[in-house]
Amino acid sequence: MYSISLIIPDFAIILLGLVLSRKGGFTKAFWDGAEKLVFNFLLAPFLFVSVAQSQLAVGESVRFLLTGICAMLLGVAASFAVRYFIKADAVTHASVFQCGFRFNTYIGFAICTRFCGAEGPSLLAMLIAFWVPISNSIAVSDLVRAVAKRDNQSENRSQLLRTTVLGVARNPLIIATVLGLIFNYLGIELIQPVKDFLSHLGSASLAMGLLCIGAGLQFSNLAKHFKLIAASCLVRLAVIPLMAWIVIQLTGLSGNAAAVVLVFASLPTAQSCYVMTANMHGNASIVAAVTTLQTLLSMLTLSILIALQFT
Repeated sequence: MYSISLIIPDFAIILLGLVLSRKGGFTKAFWDGAEKLVFNFLLAPFLFVSVAQSQLAVGESVRFLLTGICAMLLGVAASFAVRYFIKADAVTHASVFQCGFRFNTYIGFAICTRFCGAEGPSLLAMLIAFWVPISNSIAVSDLVRAVAKRDNQSENRSQLLRTTVLGVARNPLIIATVLGLIFNYLGIELIQPVKDFLSHLGSASLAMGLLCIGAGLQFSNLAKHFKLIAASCLVRLAVIPLMAWIVIQLTGLSGNAAAVVLVFASLPTAQSCYVMTANMHGNASIVAAVTTLQTLLSMLTLSILIALQFT
């Protein structure tokens, strides 16, 4: 109960976003704009300041990154294996596949900021910078192949590669993290007014991001493809965290670095999975159902993680 009480404030904000989206008189256009605001202009300053001011030891950072990436690659394999046990069409499987290894950024930073101190967000930002290009490439390529096969279209590999590379290169979270690493490595100090400006923007990102998660929850279609939805939740919230714990034991990672990898591996899938799937003509409705159920169940699974790791 103590661990649940620690995480309740963050999930209370998510539930507030759900209530406001249904009863607060805010339109879908408002929430779409809010998501763009957080993603493009609020979270990026938070990442930049966190990474630029962090004390990163090179040797430990390499071991941390290898541990996190290896754990998530095992998660990719586990998520892919689901299609061999549960029947569904290729596009539906490809749509749900990404939900096994993509992650909710806002919940991750809220938890790491609360429980891992100043070092937590910088470690998480660094892991995100390396994992996002890998995970996006895997998710996009699999879904493009499935959709092209369904629509009897020839797969344009060069176009796929160009779209993936541009998407990663233009990602504001990646840009902010890379700039933070450059400032950190060169020892460039931000002047106080600039630091305060960016810090204030970053502070606004966490609460607003959690509100947007709540506004995006969708409860329709939970009954359809229930076995596949349940399997995705089991893999994302139980199997992958267990794999991450095993990898951490093997690599000997400890302290905040180990905690961040565990949190990262335990996060529910990203809200952006739905947007990407809809834009690429996949099965967006099932992705919305998976995202909603994973987010709700993570209230329990993340509470268990906090009880084991932080209390």
